[in-house]
Amino acid sequence: MAKGTEYRPLRSVTLSLGMRISWKKFLFIGIRLLVLVPLLTWIMYYRRGKHFALRDRLRKADVIIVLAGTRGNIDFLHGKIRTAVALYQKGWAPCILFVGRFSRMVTETPTLIPLEELQRAAAQGRIQEKDIPAAVQTWDICLGAEYMRNKALQMGVPPEATLVEKESLHTRENAEFVLTILQEHQMKHVILITTPFHQLRTYLTFAKVFQPHGICMSNYYADSGEWHPMTWFLSKENRKLVKSEIERIRTYREKGDIL
Repeated sequence: MAKGTEYRPLRSVTLSLGMRISWKKFLFIGIRLLVLVPLLTWIMYYRRGKHFALRDRLRKADVIIVLAGTRGNIDFLHGKIRTAVALYQKGWAPCILFVGRFSRMVTETPTLIPLEELQRAAAQGRIQEKDIPAAVQTWDICLGAEYMRNKALQMGVPPEATLVEKESLHTRENAEFVLTILQEHQMKHVILITTPFHQLRTYLTFAKVFQPHGICMSNYYADSGEWHPMTWFLSKENRKLVKSEIERIRTYREKGDIL
């Protein structure tokens, strides 16, 4: 053995080399997990977002239908109006039908639905008695179909290219009252617009009402910076909205109100 050369048993060298290889493998696996786990999580949430935010390939239609409703955020309502106007201006349909009696209030000066009107609606079976206490405090008729129409007029849509349905109190009535208007105007193909998280339930509800009458629908969720299929899950409020939609779809399917 040369002078100054340290003797190391072969077994010791092999173990040391093996440990270095194991640590490299461990590090490589760790890095892959750090990348793959967030990616797979994002893909899962993105697919769930796309499940709710329906958007079909557009074709020319008879009318664009856009629903009122803020769910407590005026940006949702304005996003629906902007999307409907943009599609109209691109020539996808010759008119826009604005739908709904109210939206949930978002200002300090709402015009709330009178208690007497809500009580009559409950007596007629249009809403449930248990909904009245919340409705009388939050249902703002200043943010209904007429509000949306006025906004569209300000954006350049001519009055003759607008229709209004301003009596319906919930999604099922939206569909039923709209059906009457479509039949009056002999319209057979519509583009349906609402907020992304509400698009699935709206489609299922309208399909239940429309299918027996041969009316075709194209879904087109509204563009909104507040809710997007790729990023919705980053917001606690948006996660609550999706949870609420899941529960409502389950409840309304049991009642027979949706497909």
